[in-house]
Amino acid sequence: MSIRDHLRQGEAIISDHNPFYATSHRVIHYEENDGNEELRELPYSRLKSVEVVKLARQNVMIAGTMMVIGGAISAATLNLITPWLAVIAGIGVVIYGGIGREAYYQFRAEDMDKEEEEKWRLAYFGGGSFVRTVETAIGDGLR
Repeated sequence: MSIRDHLRQGEAIISDHNPFYATSHRVIHYEENDGNEELRELPYSRLKSVEVVKLARQNVMIAGTMMVIGGAISAATLNLITPWLAVIAGIGVVIYGGIGREAYYQFRAEDMDKEEEEKWRLAYFGGGSFVRTVETAIGDGLR
């Protein structure tokens, strides 16, 4: 089977970002694994928002922490001013990593629990056009 076999009469796909499909009536999450189909739907009337979720860059924060620690140890043992620049730069790197980067779009709907929310996450990179289509179909500009 395919996604088209699950459309209602008069319903058309207006955008897709596999495994998500925006139709004229709803957003569908459709996956086919080893012959098993998994289909979820989110009617536009139930959709409350589509949010951009940012996640911290942990590897950058770790590098910044190492700079701070190394600079502090060097400053304490060598009694020089130069290592303090590493401490200051390290603090800046930790802050930069903590700001994070866009990770995914989160579809939020009424009465949606955490488990269901995890299924309605769309990768940020490459998903913007699909999200704009959904917002246009709803007519709100949710984000």
